[in-house]
Amino acid sequence: MSKAILITFISFLSLAAQAGFGGDWIGWGTWKFKGEGDGVNCNPMTMKWVESKTQVGVTGGDFDCEMVGMELGETMWNLKDGKLFDDTNVEVGTYDGTTFEATMPSPNENTTIYIKAKRAANHLDYQEIWYNKYEKVYVIEGRLFTSGD
Repeated sequence: MSKAILITFISFLSLAAQAGFGGDWIGWGTWKFKGEGDGVNCNPMTMKWVESKTQVGVTGGDFDCEMVGMELGETMWNLKDGKLFDDTNVEVGTYDGTTFEATMPSPNENTTIYIKAKRAANHLDYQEIWYNKYEKVYVIEGRLFTSGD
């Protein structure tokens, strides 16, 4: 095996070993209110994800979006056979190490939060939608990057 092929193969294995959401992420995105216009820019957006064989979650972060912002607290989901469960053991979504999808209640009893995140190489595409039975209230989208640490 040539040296170049061996280095390429080792690099590929290194990328594959970095799959998952665990780590510190930083990037940018937008926050839209009720679908109005392009929304406001969020720069930076930061998130800290953790994961194990039995749990995945966000332990902190911040979305700095011009006139609006959100500090992320800790939210953990239990993981079993690719399914996500909340702290009351209700199934709320799925996670396969690359794609995360979950639905959860918001602080407002009439609003639900849907989160979808997908990892590709060194970035995470993140979407969070707060909605009620009539409309999407907030749509937060971003692309966040990790150093692979």
